[in-house]
Amino acid sequence: MKINYTTDGMVKKNYRCSLFGHHFVEIKKVNTHFSEYECSVCKMQATNDSKGKKITLTSQLKDINETLFYLNLKKQFLSKFYFKKDQ
Repeated sequence: MKINYTTDGMVKKNYRCSLFGHHFVEIKKVNTHFSEYECSVCKMQATNDSKGKKITLTSQLKDINETLFYLNLKKQFLSKFYFKKDQ
């Protein structure tokens, strides 16, 4: 019986990302400036910083993105139904 303590899939995926870089796919559009991304190989999550570079998504940044998302939804809702311009 052969016991393998390392999972082959995770080791190969991490080596691939460390050699060739991550392949990020956008999973959530927070607003026009910020998005959340996920690597399709190793499932690492990232987001934009204030300069537009991708940084690792922490729990604090996830909460901030969630708040920005709901504020953007509220802004869109209010502008659509309550502040219509008369034509």
